[in-house]
Amino acid sequence: MDFPRINVYLNKLTHNAKIISGRFASRGITAVAVTKSVLGDTRIARSIGHSGIENFGDSRLKNLIRLAGQYRHSQLILLRSPMESEIETMVGVCATSLNTQIETVEKIDKECAAQNRSHNIIVMVETDDSREGLLPGQVLPFIKKASFLDNIHILGLGTNARCISKKKPSYGSLSLLPRLQREAEKVTGRKIPVLSGGNSSLYTLLLEGKIPAEINQVRIGEAIMLGHETLNYLPISGTYGSCFLLEGQIIEVKAGGKKAILALGSQDGSASNLLAEDGVEVLGQSSDHTVVGSKNQKRFCIGDIISFKMDYIGLLSAMTSPFVKKNYIAGIV
Repeated sequence: MDFPRINVYLNKLTHNAKIISGRFASRGITAVAVTKSVLGDTRIARSIGHSGIENFGDSRLKNLIRLAGQYRHSQLILLRSPMESEIETMVGVCATSLNTQIETVEKIDKECAAQNRSHNIIVMVETDDSREGLLPGQVLPFIKKASFLDNIHILGLGTNARCISKKKPSYGSLSLLPRLQREAEKVTGRKIPVLSGGNSSLYTLLLEGKIPAEINQVRIGEAIMLGHETLNYLPISGTYGSCFLLEGQIIEVKAGGKKAILALGSQDGSASNLLAEDGVEVLGQSSDHTVVGSKNQKRFCIGDIISFKMDYIGLLSAMTSPFVKKNYIAGIV
């Protein structure tokens, strides 16, 4: 077996997705599974799909192209505004995209006409994150212009939190979406059916009953993959935090077996994003090597395997690295 490798426990992912999406569904909220942390991996997406989740989103068009061989056009969502160079391909690959620039939407409309298609947009509103989104006062003028485009359907409004800023989502900030929805529907005379309230950071608000009743979609990646919410990074009850495990092999032993070097470096996963197995601590790292030490009586040997749990960035790095072998494990959870 090649190392470093990441063990992917597929049934645990199915379980997590079923638990989390079910809890949101009990409040009338549909979960979109976000696959960007796993490079649009089709086996992982298929396992998540076994939970009953039907829609998949990704911020990278290349990942959605991978998923297009497995899922219908109508099930795929581009989770950021497309680059101009992506529009032609995007229109053919996915039915929905998140948008903030009317110039981009106009180009999507033109491409749709060329391909004899229509396209859904979710208009992103800046509320919490200092990331993408229109300011609330810009939303109605944007929607008025977009509503005159023949091939564009304004599917919904959306927002983000906890991606760039540390500001937490709140009932007040989320309540902005239904207000804008009502105003936009009055202005255009058309229904805007989707309010996409955010990401895994909404899970705690769900438990506290602090999500406005009108919010009916969430975009969930980290909670499914790692089994924790992203407001306080606490485990989600009933889910697994061990769906992924990164393993590295020892190539050199020092200090009488109390210190070792792994053939795993920051190019595979930064030490700051890794948590070593019990009894092992990370002492240092270069691009090619990770130095570990024993915290107990454990003595290392050449060829030993050391395992690590990962945070979200660690998972993203390991799944993206071509040097990390992906080892898919099915079976009973």
